[in-house]
Amino acid sequence: MRRLFIGIVAIMFAACELDIDVNGKDVVLSDVTIECIAETQMSNNTSENNDPFTKHTYLCKGYIGGFRGECEIRVLHNSHILCKHFVTVAKSKMPFEFTFAPEWAYLDEPYNNFTLEVVDADDKDLLCQTTIVVTKHPESTTTTPIDVPYMEYSLWNTQCHWELPEQNNSVIIVNSDEELARYITCEPETSYPTVDFTKYTMIIAYGYTTQGIYDTVIDSLQRISETEYALNINVVTRDTDASKQWTKALLVDKWDRLYNINLNVDVTKLIN
Repeated sequence: MRRLFIGIVAIMFAACELDIDVNGKDVVLSDVTIECIAETQMSNNTSENNDPFTKHTYLCKGYIGGFRGECEIRVLHNSHILCKHFVTVAKSKMPFEFTFAPEWAYLDEPYNNFTLEVVDADDKDLLCQTTIVVTKHPESTTTTPIDVPYMEYSLWNTQCHWELPEQNNSVIIVNSDEELARYITCEPETSYPTVDFTKYTMIIAYGYTTQGIYDTVIDSLQRISETEYALNINVVTRDTDASKQWTKALLVDKWDRLYNINLNVDVTKLIN
C-alpha cells in the first residue's frame, strides 16, 4: 500500500512528456498539470436525499507544439468529456492554459484520474493523450481581507456593447485580446478601448435584475485568502424601462495564476 501511495504521488508531480507522430503530425505535449484551484458547495438535486457536494474548479496548463494548425484539447473522466479547449499552434512550442468546473457529484473524490487528449480540429483524429492524477484543492488559509487596487474599464461613448453568456451574477476572467474579443460586439469600422494584457488582468462581472437599473457601483474588491477574492457590487434599480442587465469590468495588475472570485451582489430599489 505504501508503494502504491508513493507511485500515485509521483504521477501527480511528474511532468508529462509525449512525442507522438499520428497522421503525419508530430505532436509534442509537455509539462502538463491539472490543479484544483477552488471549491464551491453545491446542492445535489439528482440524489435521493439531496446531499450537498463540492464542485471543483480546475486549472489545466502546459505546452504544446510540433505541428502547425488548430487542435482541440479535451479533458475526460471515464470517457465523459469534461471540457474542450481550442488552440492554434505555429509549429514551435507554445503554452496553453484554461479552467473548467464540472458540476458532477461523483467527481467529489480525494483524487481523480483525468485523461488529456489532443484531437485534430478538422477530422477529429486523436493525436495524443495522457492520464493525470488530480487531488482535491487544499483548504485555503484565511487572511485579513486586503483591498485590491483596480481601474474600471468601460464601453461608454463607444459604438460597442457587451455580448455575455446568459448567466446571472457571474464572473469572467480575461487575460488576452482574443478572449476579450469574444465578449464585445461593435458597429462596423468601430472599436473598443484596448488593454495591455501584459500588464493587466480583466475581471468582468455581470448579472440581471427584474427592474430597470438606475446605477451600478463597485463597493470593493478584496483579497480574502491565498486563493480567493471578493468582489462586492451594489445594483440600484427603480421602476423604469431602463436596461435590466448590469456589467462591470475591472483591470487589476496582471495575475500570475487564476483565483476564485466570490461575487456578492446587493440589489436595492430606489424609492421615487
